[in-house]
Amino acid sequence: MKLRNKKTGEIIETCEIFENLYGKIRIRKNGIESYDYEYNSLAELAEEWEDVPEKLKEYWFMDYGGRIKAMNDANDEEDMARKELGNYFETKEEAEKAVEKLKAWKRLKDKGYRFIGKTYETDKRFGSIFYKVDDDTYSEDIVGDLDLLFGGEE
Repeated sequence: MKLRNKKTGEIIETCEIFENLYGKIRIRKNGIESYDYEYNSLAELAEEWEDVPEKLKEYWFMDYGGRIKAMNDANDEEDMARKELGNYFETKEEAEKAVEKLKAWKRLKDKGYRFIGKTYETDKRFGSIFYKVDDDTYSEDIVGDLDLLFGGEE
């Protein structure tokens, strides 16, 4: 049996929920001999904890090194932070595409391009979005990265 703390998102694997000799409800978790949580009633326990389905939803995220990893969504603080940041993907492919987009931003920056977000007359594709900081020129070598960033979803 798994329980999720409604306030903190903590998930525990319980061995048993029992009433002691003094009428207190206790949760014993993970095979530990001593109890971990104590309540005056089952209603009080239910205010703080809820059952967790045996199979949690899997999602994908990018770790600090740009690697794609799978994680079970326990709806804890870490999962909620990833959702808020936009580092929470339904599929591995979506996460991989996000990594490629970050790499494209870095390549553009490394080549000296800067995002200005203004529009003006140009015969070059995406010329109104980026310019090169040192010489205000546009180069065809960035089209692939710009397509990845702004070309829309296939």
